[in-house]
Amino acid sequence: MAKPGSEAAFPAWDSRRGDHRSHACLAAGMNETASRRRWLLLVSSLASGGLLNHHRHLVGALPQPLAADLCVYGGTASGVMAAMAAARDGLRVVLVEPSRWLGGMTGGGLNTIDWGRQEAVAGTTRGILKQGLNDREYRKYFADVLQEHAVAVVYEHRVSGVERRGTRIEGIILDQAPPDRFGCPIATPTRAAARQITADVFIDCSYEGDLMARAGVGYTFGRESRETYGESLAGVQPPLAVYRIDPYRTPGQPGSGLLPQVQDIPQKPVGAADSLTMGYGFRWKYTTSAGRLPIDPPPDYDPRDYELYRRGFVGGVDMFAGRRMRQLGVFESAVGNPFQIPMGNLSRALWAATVFGSNADYPDGDYATRAKIWKAQQDFVRGLTHFIRTDPAVSPNWREKALTIGLKPGLFDETAGYPHQLYVREARRMQADYVLTQADLEGRTDPVDAVGLASYGVDEWPYATVVIDGGVALAGGYYSMLYLEKRYRGIYKIPYRSIVPKRHECTNLLVPVCCSASHIAMTSIRMEPVWMILGESAGIAAAEVARRQVPVQDLDYQVLEKRLRHYGQRIARPMALPQASPD
Repeated sequence: MAKPGSEAAFPAWDSRRGDHRSHACLAAGMNETASRRRWLLLVSSLASGGLLNHHRHLVGALPQPLAADLCVYGGTASGVMAAMAAARDGLRVVLVEPSRWLGGMTGGGLNTIDWGRQEAVAGTTRGILKQGLNDREYRKYFADVLQEHAVAVVYEHRVSGVERRGTRIEGIILDQAPPDRFGCPIATPTRAAARQITADVFIDCSYEGDLMARAGVGYTFGRESRETYGESLAGVQPPLAVYRIDPYRTPGQPGSGLLPQVQDIPQKPVGAADSLTMGYGFRWKYTTSAGRLPIDPPPDYDPRDYELYRRGFVGGVDMFAGRRMRQLGVFESAVGNPFQIPMGNLSRALWAATVFGSNADYPDGDYATRAKIWKAQQDFVRGLTHFIRTDPAVSPNWREKALTIGLKPGLFDETAGYPHQLYVREARRMQADYVLTQADLEGRTDPVDAVGLASYGVDEWPYATVVIDGGVALAGGYYSMLYLEKRYRGIYKIPYRSIVPKRHECTNLLVPVCCSASHIAMTSIRMEPVWMILGESAGIAAAEVARRQVPVQDLDYQVLEKRLRHYGQRIARPMALPQASPD
């Protein structure tokens, strides 16, 4: 911990005045203005030292440890909102982002933000998303917001250790690990234990929940069984579609092994639990316009890696066919196209810009495992593009179409047009005192400590590409808007208890992204507007926790509610629609 009087001293609240002052300020008799000025000077030194300017890597430019009131881990859109909200309320905030860019998927390829019910989106989030920015504009907007609120940003560092004292996180250890030239994380850091950050309060806004996990907070991943929380949609689901493509390296011979992109995963009964995670991928930004950036094959391109698709083309299999459920028992066909303009969206079909099942080890994997998965997803699409352009099994029409496609310039120029954010739809999920479940989505609960609203269908993606009856099938995945038509139009509350760890695990951590939810609930919660809302609410809560010097579990909800409403957060559901009378 920094000594009083240093630039990195912990800030604190003067209970006699009810205002925010640093320990250094109190010890030296300085006023708050002078203390704030010292923090601004520190932030300026960060910028000049290269941590705010991600084009430089001057790790030794900062004092160690760097101390603040609040440390936000993860520069996702949620993380930016958390940092902004806490700084707006007077806290000295440092944000750590493992990549070189802010915004996560909001600035990393999402082209269109899924709102759900727009009336559920409020606070600062609503005004930001209403602008309809593109990826580059979101990243700049987020950077400008943090600079405006004097938030110090440490790029290209990822958490490797947590220092605890009892139930409190005292500090985190960061490794320096800049991504590669295409934006993918690297397996091993360039400098281990490059930095230490201490803070009074921490917020984990990463998609993976890495700070949460290293802090010893309980979590889970994968799919619960139907019985775990009494969820009718939980657990293993029937396959979306079965494609009549021989899955074996030597046709008809299971002993020869499976083709690339097919996983050897035994099928469990419908409704059973498993550890699989719905598909990841990138949102590619394609264009046919002049000036498009090239899509080159990976250095180790091997056409045999795409034998699955070659057989599909030769056999006349409709690889675009898939199924997505809109309401229980009602199915619609879904058509995929890896060259969809302006983005290569993942489709619930075999022909998609992803390898379903390849990310099964990602949620709880180490950094080397994740780097391998991340790179493999990128290289798969690069190789698939080259395959479509060159393989004689592909129809001339498709080959010609593929030759006209390139990456759109201006959005990800620093990474040669390649999106720098893997679409991690779901990873770890905290296990707190309150677990959001299907019952919440259905409006059967009414928590009294809401910090935001959510509203989206159950949006699952396939979990694996497996063998069924001698063919290839996509395991699981569907989309249901059923609960958006229910009594509260699908708008439900997310309680404070779901972003707060259990007391015996940690008392100064908030987790708004990998919050406490079942898998089914997370398929709805996981939309960027919801995570942004929860990030802002977490930042507001962190400010009150720092002000009162209390465990996060002991924050008076009436106090928090007042602050949430002050900043325009909506925490009350709409009036209920009349219930249909039973037949």
